[in-house]
Amino acid sequence: MKEPATFKYDIPTQKPYALYIHGLGSSAASGTKSSLARSLDGYEWLAPEITHNPFESLDILNEWVATFHPALVAGTSMGGLLAMYVNSPNAIKVAVNPCVEIERVLRKIGYGKHPYLQPRENGETEYTIDEPMIRQFITFRETNTPILGTRNIALFSTDDELIGHEFSKKNAALLGSLGYEIYWNAKFGHRCNEQAAKQIKVILSEA
Repeated sequence: MKEPATFKYDIPTQKPYALYIHGLGSSAASGTKSSLARSLDGYEWLAPEITHNPFESLDILNEWVATFHPALVAGTSMGGLLAMYVNSPNAIKVAVNPCVEIERVLRKIGYGKHPYLQPRENGETEYTIDEPMIRQFITFRETNTPILGTRNIALFSTDDELIGHEFSKKNAALLGSLGYEIYWNAKFGHRCNEQAAKQIKVILSEA
C-alpha cells in the first residue's frame, strides 16, 4: 500500500495520539479536526486522508492505527461509520452522526460529480456518486463486523439536515444495541462543530 503523505506526523510527542476520520466530501484538511484539537488538546491529533472506497479506506486507517496506536478514534458522517470498523479495540471510539446506511445519504446527495469541501492531498477536486459506489458500501457493511473499543460513544444531532432525525434515531438505536453510549445535541447539524467538540470533551471526562 502506498504510504500516506501525512505520515509526516510520526514525530515524538508527550501526548497520546488521537485519530480523526473525515467524511466523504472532506479531506485530511478538515476543520473538524481543528475543532476537536482545540477542545481535546490533551491529544496529538492525526488525520489520514481516505477515499470513497470503504475497503481501501479501512486498510489505510488500520495501517495508521498499527503505526500510531491512538488512544482515541473519532469520525464524522462516513468517518463515523468507518470508526465503527477500525481495528482499534484498545482505543476509545467516538462516532458523530455516523452514516450507517450511507446508501440513503448518497442517493439523497445525488448521482454524478460533486466537489470536495477541502483541498485533497492528491489534488483531486471532485468525487463521483454512482450505483457501483453505493453497492460497494452495502457490501462493505454486509461483510465486515464492527469492532468495539475500550469505550464507545455516539453523538447525534437532533437537527441533522443530511441524515434526518428519523434515520438518526434509527442509527442511534442500532449503535446502542452494539454497546455504544448514545448522546444527543441540539446545537449542531450534520457536521461536527465546536459545540459538538465541547460536548465530546465533557462526555470523555465522565466516568
